[in-house]
Amino acid sequence: MKHTPSDDLIVWQFDFALTTFFEVETDQFHHHIPSRLSPMEVSPGIGLVNITAFNFPAGGMDGELPEFQELIFSVIVSPDLSRGVPKFAMYVLSLGSTCQEHLDHSADFYKLPIHGLLTDTKINREAIAIDYSDADGQIVAMNNCSPQTNFRDEERYFQAFTSDGDDLTIADCYIEAPLFEHQLTDNAGTLNLHPFLKNIDFDLGDPLPYLQMIGRPGDIGKQFYYRPSKF
Repeated sequence: MKHTPSDDLIVWQFDFALTTFFEVETDQFHHHIPSRLSPMEVSPGIGLVNITAFNFPAGGMDGELPEFQELIFSVIVSPDLSRGVPKFAMYVLSLGSTCQEHLDHSADFYKLPIHGLLTDTKINREAIAIDYSDADGQIVAMNNCSPQTNFRDEERYFQAFTSDGDDLTIADCYIEAPLFEHQLTDNAGTLNLHPFLKNIDFDLGDPLPYLQMIGRPGDIGKQFYYRPSKF
């Protein structure tokens, strides 16, 4: 898809991306979702949460930003099919990064729920793994759980829901990058009891990896993220 530059579109370049969708009991997170949205369930009573980690090289926002790391926590909800058919639609619950300027921009432009600064972010590009923490402790350790990778140039379309006060917003987001995805269910890491993850005790639900998407480490991918509108 061709994306025409405008004041409503920001193109971000990244050189590391790891995202995992986990199966958890819907009751663990349903109360965090606005009543107008419905969680997507893969089986009765079982929904999906998503953890996504990015590394953005220096130069974002017309050269203003340094290199920084980002972490996103969201739940998977039913999409708005009038806008097209996305890979997934997400309601974003928390955003953190190592760059305050990025957080300020994300709150203003994207209406994203800012949790705060990440204080310790480790990326292992060879193993395709991350370990992210903040002042409250370790948030998540996550790793590729496939023994083999097969990257191909792909485009993925996502929808991102957020809340702006009492209003719901929706934004279109496209990823273009060398990607690999799989549905192996080996250990993909640990989700800790942490405010970033809404203090959900994932150990009670024994989250099972549902799907992973991985950007080829070191290769530049692009994220086309449009300004949100009221839903």
